[in-house]
Amino acid sequence: MMPVLVIPLGDLAALVLFCVLWLGYGPIVRRLGRGTINMGLHSVRSLWMRAMLQRDNRIVDSALIGHVMHSASFFASTSLIAIGALLGVLTSIDRLQPALEGLSMGVPVPRPLLELKVLLPLAVLVHGLFKLTWSLRQMNYTVALMGAAPRVPADPARRDALAEAIGGVLSSAVLTFNDGIRSYYFAIAGLAWLAGPGWLAGAAAWLVAILLHRQLGSKVSRQFKLARALVEAGHAAEDLPP
Repeated sequence: MMPVLVIPLGDLAALVLFCVLWLGYGPIVRRLGRGTINMGLHSVRSLWMRAMLQRDNRIVDSALIGHVMHSASFFASTSLIAIGALLGVLTSIDRLQPALEGLSMGVPVPRPLLELKVLLPLAVLVHGLFKLTWSLRQMNYTVALMGAAPRVPADPARRDALAEAIGGVLSSAVLTFNDGIRSYYFAIAGLAWLAGPGWLAGAAAWLVAILLHRQLGSKVSRQFKLARALVEAGHAAEDLPP
């Protein structure tokens, strides 16, 4: 007969908080809009695509996209290794249970609950792997659009619409890539559950606080906003009649 999993109230509350922060962070950042680095980059990418349309030689643009695709491939491969390692822990949990219980100060942990604690970071990494591979597909779409894009469409309105559309596909790809990268952070926070529910809740809250600070209050976020404003002003000046 299969053992029944009964999650203590404290563990359940910590798990719910973790899932809310993990799955809710991306939508929250998107709701904050241009005030964050991630969302403010959309206009920059659209301007990049607009500049790309005016170039005969697009080798630099291709190299930049290739660099991001290489990074996404690397992290996707690394995710597979990490997933395999956690599956190994899960299949050897009988031998590892004393050591894992040692992380919780020797407090006995029922095997079904211990398996759930190992499954949490595993689920986060699997979710991140899907994000990373979907990001790669979107980057391939972006490359195809860049290769097919004509040089400076005659109608400025068509040019700007095309740049905005290609920039939108690229932004979607990079935001999905960011979601995949974040899975590493949250998987590490999920491992804190082995030490107890308080550690899980604290690690998740601490992680989100750091990520939001980077997006909104860090030195680089202030420098980015200034640089973005200057870039947008420069492109606006190019549109002014001589």
